[in-house]
Amino acid sequence: MEPQTVPQNTLASFREASMELDHVYSIFSKACGLSEAEYWSLLFISEGVVTQSQISDRSWLSRQTLNSAFKQLRKKGLIRLEPYEENQRSKQALLTEEGKAFLEKYVLQMHRVEEKAWKQMSQQERIMLIQTTRKFSGLIRKELHPSKFE
Repeated sequence: MEPQTVPQNTLASFREASMELDHVYSIFSKACGLSEAEYWSLLFISEGVVTQSQISDRSWLSRQTLNSAFKQLRKKGLIRLEPYEENQRSKQALLTEEGKAFLEKYVLQMHRVEEKAWKQMSQQERIMLIQTTRKFSGLIRKELHPSKFE
């Protein structure tokens, strides 16, 4: 039996495309030998987002998931946690020398692949992709508003 093709203008087609993109991003972390949470944490840390709270606010990852990722990254010797001078309770993640080398060899290589693909799209396509994705996400969040379930 032949697989059916999903019409391109349906929600099912969008879901399929979204899952394809999720799969591509999961390939990034697997290629680095990391979990997705570890991969994204390293990338964020390299960009100056250095606390679990900050990473959680900028990603879809829960603080519990990030805590596990940070433990693994510390165990692998890729990051160290240091308290802030002004707030000893809050800790920042810093790349170790091994972490910097790992980041350059694996994570930034994947980031460059992503950037190369991004640059193959026109400026208009990039803007439209961002705007449309944010609009759809916002509409879903609006529909999920807690008052809808009361």
